[in-house]
This record gives sequence, structure tokens and C-alpha cells, in this order.
Amino acid sequence: MELQGSKITAIVAGQALLALPAHGETRICGAANVTVTYQQEEHAELACSASQKATALFNDCSIPSFSDPVRVEIVEDLIADCLGVYHCGKNFIEVLSPAVMQDRGEPDGVFAHLSPDSYFQSVVVHELAHAATDGMPCPVEGCLAGGEYIAYAMQVMSISPEEHLVFEENIEMSRLISSDELNPIILLMAPDLFAQKVWAHFSQRDDSCGFIGQLVNGDFFFDNELYHEE
Repeated sequence: MELQGSKITAIVAGQALLALPAHGETRICGAANVTVTYQQEEHAELACSASQKATALFNDCSIPSFSDPVRVEIVEDLIADCLGVYHCGKNFIEVLSPAVMQDRGEPDGVFAHLSPDSYFQSVVVHELAHAATDGMPCPVEGCLAGGEYIAYAMQVMSISPEEHLVFEENIEMSRLISSDELNPIILLMAPDLFAQKVWAHFSQRDDSCGFIGQLVNGDFFFDNELYHEE
């Protein structure tokens, strides 16, 4: 789930967050194995384009393709200031329409420089990454950091080179980011900072997409008991 201005990002299983249900047309997004329910045709075009972009990125980074179709519903409201949410185990994503999403985003957020269409597509990619990695191995109950690492990395990868440059302006890319800095506490307390650390850490890997594969396969974990003590 992605919330307003990336204030907090997490996967919420079985939680119905939709405030106002949308009823509209549905279309299939080509080979991406994604269907989109929408009110406006241009929104469906953006979502399908994002799903095709996500499929290409996932193929490059060892992220499994969707075994079952994923349904994306474009809505006009979500509770809890959400921008988008993936419902775990249901192959179902809800995401705000571009204009509503832009209005809800924070003007000084890390993705505030994106246009409404670009921002919308990046959030769709983010949520599709959650759908693609649902059920990935985890040593503790309620893993957050690993899945969000992948989702943010894919979200930033999905934006244009020019948008990348602006995104990196407030990141000290040369400072090595340790894996300890990418933990659920930072994610929950400062998700924008978490997203910046993800991108710096990801960019510093000799084989960035290979590292994503380690996360997907359970060969490396950010989440551990240290951050899940009661």
C-alpha cells in the first residue's frame, strides 16, 4: 500500500480500504496479465502502459511474472490517505485516479516532481511489484521492508531518466547505505527517506537486479526478529 506523499508504505492483508466503489468499464492489458477497471479511457491507457512497463522491469530483475491475472481498479477515493493498495492474496489492486492522487500527494514529497500521469503510473508499478512478490519467503511474521524495497526500486526504475535526476538531487548517492538502514522502523517512521535509501542502496549494488532476485528467493532479508520484538 502506498499512502499520501509516501507517509507510510505497507502491505495490508485482507483489509478493505475502498471508500467509494467504482463501477466502470474493464479492459485487458495485453500480455501483462493485468485487467483494469476504469471510469475514463485515458486512465486505462496509463494503467496498461504502466503494467507493460512493470512486466519488462520485473523480467529484467528476476521478479516472477503473474501466474494469475491481477485486477487493477481505478477509484476516486481510498480511506486512510492511501494512494494505492494491494490486497494480499487476492490479486487485486486499488489505485486513485491521477488527478486525485496528485491532489492528495505532499508538495514536498520525494515524488512531487512527477507529473500526475507519471506519478500515477509509478504507483501502479509499485503496487504491481507487491502483487508479483506476494508470498515471498520471510523469516518473521509481517515482513515489510523486503517487499517495500522491491516496490520502491521498481517504482523509481519506472520513471524517466530526467525524473531520475530530480529524484536523486536530495540523495547523497555516494554514501554507502548499509542494509541495517533499510528496516521496518525507518519505513514506518520516514517512508520518503526509506525510498531514497532504497534507491541509493540499489544503485550501489554490483548486480542490482541480481540482488532483487536474492530478496525474491529468500536468500537475503531486511526483516528480522530485531525489528519485530514485542
